[in-house]
Parts: sequence; structure tokens; C-alpha cells
Amino acid sequence: MTNSVAAFTGSPVPKLIEPLPVDAPEPGEVCCETLMLGICGTDRDILESTSPVCPLDSEYLVLGHECLARVVQVGSGVTNCAAGDLVVPAVRRPRQQEDSAGQIRRRVDMVPWGDYVERGIVAEHGFSLPTWIDRPEFLFPVPSEIKDVAVLAEPISVSEKAVREAEQIQDARLGDEWQRRAPRVLITGLGPIAFAAAIVCRARDWPVTIYGRDDPDSFRAGLVTKFDCDYVNEGTYSWSLPDVEQDGFDLILECTGNDVVMMQAAGTLASCGILVWEGSTRLPQPCQHNVAEIMRAGILRNHVYLGTVNNAPVDMAAALEHLVSQRPRYGSAIRQLVTRRISVDDSLWHYQHRERQGVKTVVVFD
Repeated sequence: MTNSVAAFTGSPVPKLIEPLPVDAPEPGEVCCETLMLGICGTDRDILESTSPVCPLDSEYLVLGHECLARVVQVGSGVTNCAAGDLVVPAVRRPRQQEDSAGQIRRRVDMVPWGDYVERGIVAEHGFSLPTWIDRPEFLFPVPSEIKDVAVLAEPISVSEKAVREAEQIQDARLGDEWQRRAPRVLITGLGPIAFAAAIVCRARDWPVTIYGRDDPDSFRAGLVTKFDCDYVNEGTYSWSLPDVEQDGFDLILECTGNDVVMMQAAGTLASCGILVWEGSTRLPQPCQHNVAEIMRAGILRNHVYLGTVNNAPVDMAAALEHLVSQRPRYGSAIRQLVTRRISVDDSLWHYQHRERQGVKTVVVFD
């Protein structure tokens, strides 16, 4: 019997537990089996916090939100999927159809805290379950040709949302400028979200520079170049640009969650540039920074600072399309993002540690 991985209140240590029992799907429901599960920094943050947001009447939270699954049974009335279909599930779901003001928000990723659950993250068990019940509206079909990398769709969708919202803001401010002249993009970090950001930007044929701490001859730095991106190293890159308009960036995707890196990167924003926060520390600590400097630059240069989280359905659909459309060009590089495949029983160390040159560890279910 395949175990599940759970976070317990009061403990930073993940534990293997027996899987929860699953009944046959009721009308309008779907039963799925997990095939692959990505381990994410969010999983590690939940464990480190020792305070997972558990479902009601549970002392633990079953982890896992990056998932590739197969439909095994559908309830009556389900017509848009069938047994044998490959799917990736949405993570966030509304608690109710209307918010506190009685208005339906345009997307579930925009509802306020408390008005949603997230499987494996907030108040609902995740997908490190051999089988689980869901509803078809939360399942996205996966083409068979990307089965080996479809587990990456969720992190790619998060970066897709960041880029899509930056595009929408810039279209509202400047019209089609980014369509006429591709924005110069800086991505900070070498983790899964950073590489996901590279995929969505390269799918648009935007020029990308990625900033990281790894030596230029390291595996992850080499992987940057396989996506046709430029790599700049912490030890040699200077944040002081001679001419920010000529040498700076139009879009910065901050994927480290490091406030020092964010402040340094902000100084490279050209006029009308946008900086998107895709990550942060779980428990922010007070630090001293010259915030006045980026405030003044933001005013004089019409900057936008944007925070994004989760995704909308359109972003998950786009992520899957990127995996299909970029397969001829970057298929090999995308496959190399999965740097370790392990069993459930061998996964616990990876829920608390990162491999030095690892990108994405994937748990493969029997």
C-alpha cells in the first residue's frame, strides 16, 4: 500500500501515514489516482512553520499540490472526462461562490484569505494520496506527449500568471509597446519558479537574463543557457548600471524571496518597468533598506510593483500549452528540470532539504 506524506501541527518533520479511505465518486465527482507529485518550497515552508492549516477535525495536513493524475472512475453526470484521462488538478478552490460583499470575484486566485481552500496548502488535504475525489471543473486535461513533464504545469502556471498580469498592466498603460518591442526581462533565482518564469518568457520570444549565485560552470547555470537565456553570477554582476534606460530591464520577475536581491534588482528597472514578486519569506523579519531610493525611482520612472500568487484557470491552460508548444525547442531542457525521481517512502528527506544543484524533485507513485 502506498503511503501519504503529512505535516503535523507542532512538528517540522514530515511523516508517512496510511492513505485516507476513498469511496466511489458521487454524482458530479471524479476519482483520480496520483502518478507524480512535485515537492515544492511551499511544502518545506509549511513544515518549517510547524503550523499547517489543517482541515477541520484533523491534526495533520496531507501535503502535495503539484500533481499529475489519472482518472480512474467518474460519477454520474460527468461528461467532460473519462477513466484513463490524464489530468492536473487546480490547487485553489473557493469556499463559496460569493465573497463577503455578495459579489463574485473574477477569478478564484483573487479571493481574499479565508474565502478559499488550497489542496495540500490551506485547509484541504493534498495529492500525496494514492487516490482522491475531486470535481471535473478543477481538473485540466493533459496531452499524452507531455506526460513526463506535466507535473511542472502548476509552477509554470504561477509564473504565467505573473507575466500575464504584467502584460495586461503594460497594455493598459502603454498600448502594444511590448508587442512591438519585446521587453528586456530579468529573472532572479535558479529555483523551479525562476525556470518556470524563463519558460513562459521564452515562449513569448522575450530576451531573458537570469541572476543566480551558482558558479557559471554549474549544472543549473548551464541549464539557463539551454533555454537561450543569459546567465549573470552574483560574484561578478554589478547592479550599478551605467545607464538604466539603455542597460536596464523592462520586466523583473523576483523569484528568490530575498529582500536584498529584490532591492538591488529594483535599481535596474528602466522607465515604465514592472517588478513582480513571485516569492517571499514565510515569516518576514524587519530589515533596514533604503526604501526611499526605490520609491523615488518608482515615481520618477513610473514603475509598478506587483505581487502575485497561485493562478487562474487560464494560466493553467497556458502552462500546459507552453509544455506542448515548447517541446520541439526546449523539450530536453524542460525534462532536465526534474533532477530527482523518488518513491513516496524515500521522499521525507526531500521535504526538508534541497539538493545543492537540484531544481525539482518528483515523487513517483506506484
